[in-house]
Order: sequence, then structure tokens, then C-alpha cells
Amino acid sequence: MNFGTPIPALFPGASGRIVTALTAHRAAHAGAPLSPADLARAASVAATQLEATLFRLGLLGLIEPRGRGEDVRPVAGHVVWKALDGLADLRPHVVEEVRERAAADLTPAPARLAVAGPVVDGTATHPADVLELVVVPPSAAPDDWSEQAQRMAARLSRHLGNVVTLRVAATEAEAARSAGPGAVLVVPPDSAR
Repeated sequence: MNFGTPIPALFPGASGRIVTALTAHRAAHAGAPLSPADLARAASVAATQLEATLFRLGLLGLIEPRGRGEDVRPVAGHVVWKALDGLADLRPHVVEEVRERAAADLTPAPARLAVAGPVVDGTATHPADVLELVVVPPSAAPDDWSEQAQRMAARLSRHLGNVVTLRVAATEAEAARSAGPGAVLVVPPDSAR
């Protein structure tokens, strides 16, 4: 999965790039109009491609009615923009998926579980880009606990569409060093993020 630019990865071509640019503009400049020239530049598309896509978006009710060449205004409360906001940045969804998988798959819960790498950073652009799990087993881990963790990593690989690796650390300090400063703490929940 391409976590860097997920919308055009799922919807290739000019339309995906235009919707991505509109989603980013809407998030950064809520309600502000966007000129067609600025939108075409942000989406790297020609004016003819832009107008054809804007016509379709208008028919779907995603943008306010407009004439050819007029500024573009996304319809603020449209349910699709809310969905696209969630799709534009998948990082919180990745962390939540890991948290849910850990709760379902690991008994007892790990002492520490952190995620790192291009998937959680939002820079992954290829299925070979990795999500790294760094885990400290619980103090009273059953004999099959490491197998549980391996199965969880395999399930996450399928659910995310990217390679998920597992690194087991003996202590929380070792796990923190291993995961690095950009890691997101999943268990216990990281209140700073």
C-alpha cells in the first residue's frame, strides 16, 4: 500500500491527484476558494483534465456550483470529504489497527509495543516498505507467546498490504533504543501523540 499518497494510489490518474489536492487544500484552508490554476498546479494536471474532473465532482455535489474557469469551493459538510480526510492520512488508522490486533492476538498483553518505519511515518510508497513492530514480552509470557506475536505480524501484513517485521527486545529501554525516536508507542498507549 502507498501510505505516502493513498488517494491517487487507490484512484490513479488525474482524478486521484485532483481529489488529493482538494482534500489537502480543504484541510489546510477550510472553506477558502482555490483557483483552477493553483489546483491544476497542485495536482500536476492540465486545465482540460481539471475541468472534466471538476464537472464530475460538481455532479456528485462535492464542490459548489461553478462556471468553467471559476474558483473551486468544496462543499464543507459533504460526507465524502470527511471520508477522504481519513484516507489522506492513514497513520492513526495504522496505529489503531496494531492496537486492536495486539489486544485480540496477544495474551497476555506485551509490556511494551511500539511501531516504527515508513508505514507509520506515512512515507511508505511500496508494499515492500516496512512497518516494524518492536515488542517486549510480558514478564509471565506463556511458551507460545512469541508464536502469537509472529501470527499477529503476519495478520498485520495482510491487513496493511505491507511487510510487517517483528523485533523482540528484552527490556523497555532496549525496545526504545531499537525502535528509535520516531516510533509510536502502542502499548502502553502513548499519551504524547
